[in-house]
Amino acid sequence: MNKCIGCGNYTEKEDLCERCFRIKNYNDYKKVSIESNKINSILKEITSNDTVVLVVDLLNIPNNFEIIKKYISNDIILVLNKYDLMPNNNEERYRTYFKKYSLNVIETFCISCKKNYNIDLLYDYICKYSDKNVYFIGYTNSGKSSLINKLIYNYSNIDTKITTSPISNTTLDTIKIQINDLVLIDTPGIIGDTLPYLDNFLLRKISKSNKIKPITYQIKGRQYIVIENIIEIEVENNDITIYVPNNISVKRYYKNHGLFSDSHIINYIVEPKSDIVISEIGFIKINKSGNINIKLKNKMSCFVRNSLI
Repeated sequence: MNKCIGCGNYTEKEDLCERCFRIKNYNDYKKVSIESNKINSILKEITSNDTVVLVVDLLNIPNNFEIIKKYISNDIILVLNKYDLMPNNNEERYRTYFKKYSLNVIETFCISCKKNYNIDLLYDYICKYSDKNVYFIGYTNSGKSSLINKLIYNYSNIDTKITTSPISNTTLDTIKIQINDLVLIDTPGIIGDTLPYLDNFLLRKISKSNKIKPITYQIKGRQYIVIENIIEIEVENNDITIYVPNNISVKRYYKNHGLFSDSHIINYIVEPKSDIVISEIGFIKINKSGNINIKLKNKMSCFVRNSLI
C-alpha cells in the first residue's frame, strides 16, 4: 500500500487516491469522517525536538485551544492565515489579541497565501528555528495544506501538491514533504463544530476568498437578521456589524417570519464591543449592551468573545 500524496490516506495507486483525483479533476467533493482519536494520536507523536506551526483562520478563530495545550508543550510559531480577507489590516491588534489564549508562542505571522504576504518572513524564520521536522497543525479549513503548497511552490522544484478543498477532513493522515533541509508535515485538521453539518454547496460559498465586506445594521425596535437560512440573530435597539464571506446570504426581517421553529435558541446578554462567533462561519460584532437571541439549525455552535475588530 502507498500513501496518497494528496491526503495522506493509504491507497493502492502510486500517487493520488481516487477521492483526491476526483477532487482535483472534477471538483467532486466526497466527505470522509475522521476519528478525533486519530488526530489526538498524531498530536501525541510530536516530540520536543520538532517544530510546531499552528495555523489559524483569522475569520474563524476557535473558542479555545485546549486540545493544543493538552498535547503540545513545544514552542509554537503562530500563523494567522487569510489576513488579506480581513477588512481591517491591523497586524499588531491581531497579534496582541492572541496573547489571552496563553499558548507557548515564540513568534506570530499574519500571512496570505493568495497574496504571498509575509511568506518569505515565515519561511526564513522556520529555517532559522527548525532543525528538521516541522508539523503544521490547526483546525479544519484553517489553510494548513494551502500554506504548505505555497512553500513548495516558492522554495522547491518538486511537483507535489497536497489536495485542498472546501470540505472538512480533506487531509486524512500525515503528509511529509521535504524542502531543502526541512521536512514539512501536514496533519488532519482538528474537527470543528459546524463544517461537518453543512452541505457542499454552502461549503463552497464559505470558502470563497475575497476581502470581507462588513454589513452594518442600525436596529430600531426588534428585528431579525437571517444568515443563509441556518442562523438567525434576534436583536433589539442595537448596532451590529456582520463579518461573513461575501457570498453568504444575509437578510433583514422586521417581524418574526417563522423560519426557525425547529432550531435551537441560545440567549446572550452581551457587553458593548462583543463578538458573537458562529463557529466556522464568521462573527457578529455587537456595539451596545443588550439581550441577543441566536437561533441555529443543525448542530451548529456559537460563543461570545471580546471584539476582534
